[in-house]
Amino acid sequence: MAEIDPEDRRRAVRDFLVRARAWGTDREIPTTMARLQEDPTPKDAARLHQWTTWVAFVDHALAELDRGQLDDWFTEPPAV
Repeated sequence: MAEIDPEDRRRAVRDFLVRARAWGTDREIPTTMARLQEDPTPKDAARLHQWTTWVAFVDHALAELDRGQLDDWFTEPPAV
């Protein structure tokens, strides 16, 4: 298996997280909020909570990634 540069690994993870965050903020949260405004249900309220929690988690992960706090994750060999 070819060795992947740690910076390429970090960049790939960051790109994925940015896209995952956008999926939540641009698609899932607005759609769920619209449904809640139309017909509030506990299921959609829970779904909104889940998506806003997901976005907060991704924001936290991105901040740690940008500060270099997760650099060890990309330089150490992955556990199998």
